[in-house]
Amino acid sequence: MSILATFFETNHVVISFVYPLTFFLMGFGILLKNTVHSHFYLAKSLYYLALFGILHGIADWGVAFIPLQKSYLNASQIYVLESIQFIINAISFFFLFYFGMHLLIQTKKWDRKFLFIPMFVLLVWFSHFIFLEPIFVDEKNQDWWFAISDIWARYLLAFPGGAISSYALFLQKRQFQSFGVPSMTRILYLAMGSVASYALAGGLIVPYAPVLPAILFNSDLFFHTTGIPIELFRGLSAFLMAFFILKILKVFDLEYQNYFYQAEKTKAVVEERSKIARDLHDGMIQSIYATGLQLERVRNMLLTDNKENKIEQSAIELQVIVKRLNDLIREIRGYIKKLKMPVNQEATMKEEIKRLIEEMDIKHELQILFQYDFQGEDPPLSQTVQIYYIVKEALSNVLRHANASKVMISVQGNRKKYEVEIEDNGTGMGNIEGYIEKEEPEFFRQGIKNMRFRAQSIGGSLIISSVKGVGTRLTLQVKNEGRMENGQEDQIAASG
Repeated sequence: MSILATFFETNHVVISFVYPLTFFLMGFGILLKNTVHSHFYLAKSLYYLALFGILHGIADWGVAFIPLQKSYLNASQIYVLESIQFIINAISFFFLFYFGMHLLIQTKKWDRKFLFIPMFVLLVWFSHFIFLEPIFVDEKNQDWWFAISDIWARYLLAFPGGAISSYALFLQKRQFQSFGVPSMTRILYLAMGSVASYALAGGLIVPYAPVLPAILFNSDLFFHTTGIPIELFRGLSAFLMAFFILKILKVFDLEYQNYFYQAEKTKAVVEERSKIARDLHDGMIQSIYATGLQLERVRNMLLTDNKENKIEQSAIELQVIVKRLNDLIREIRGYIKKLKMPVNQEATMKEEIKRLIEEMDIKHELQILFQYDFQGEDPPLSQTVQIYYIVKEALSNVLRHANASKVMISVQGNRKKYEVEIEDNGTGMGNIEGYIEKEEPEFFRQGIKNMRFRAQSIGGSLIISSVKGVGTRLTLQVKNEGRMENGQEDQIAASG
């Protein structure tokens, strides 16, 4: 116990700098993430969590930097700086409270009037801090007044704000599960737990004071009970909170990938429709128009006064028209057979991989063998998106680096457990990790990292094995045990 206490006392200045830095970086990182077009409830509330992180970091930096000014400023000026510090700290707790309430209202579809609750609580604290100060504070008890004010800011704002934020994050699990990315759901739970631990460490366990509940729950009692200073627990909670909140932001990257994937498919549909319109206009419609002119000529022939040979000539003309119509019918039937599936249905994973091979147009450079043995319902669209990009990156690498003549793509398994394998007969790489680190350019290394990230984002793993002079095999393994069934995973992805 004494070793820990001595460590924190010796390194107090360093800890006072690093602790707020974690919050400041969390807030700054959230602000850098563009979530304007996201369908997640969380995206609409993160701005307030960012303000909490930035303001709380700035306020806690005052603990380290204000004492350094005592040799330059007089006591009244130091008092003003400390007052500003405590006010900023309370406002930061308000934004944590506001974030939790805003997210809860978004999720539960409550009336927005509930947002006045954190505003009212902040107003109560601020009025007491300002208006009671002349009555209770003099030069001898300024530290006491700051301590009491900080304690009540934590009780009234930090603790309920952290508790409500944790509960509101827990309620986001349905949206995250529906998105079909298990790794993000697990990170959501960890973020929820870190916010809850901060609510306890930063909002409930405060320095001892002769008020309830500080008499029952305080930092001295916590240290004597656990042997751990509350500052350590609070700092660890802050670090985990910042770490997991920033990790959650990756779900918006995945959502944007789905969005661009859908946009790409929509563009392909529009281009296909334009092609159909051109084909119909330049081919069949012109044929129909020409047939109509021929029929008009036959009609005029039958109505003319010169009736000699008109029946025989009309019969010949009609025979030509019938032949042209039969040819046109055969042309329309052939064209229909060439059309893809209707645009109001989603393509399967098999069709998407086939489409990718056709789009890349590399059949003349590589012999591509595609084997598909997937049983039952297809994976959710959010997983198909990532598989599409993994296969695309793998084929690009084979084309650029492998000097291969043949590549085999195989898909096997079912919705709960499946495997996608891309194997080539190229030059191979021997020790794959060492080869990637030392011999290949940055864009190749980044491509491998991207494929692994995509695999992890859908709860899968990517295995790369290579034998120099023989070839390379890339295997994506995905397990979906315990996931939601009946297509619920596609709910958000399909709406995106």
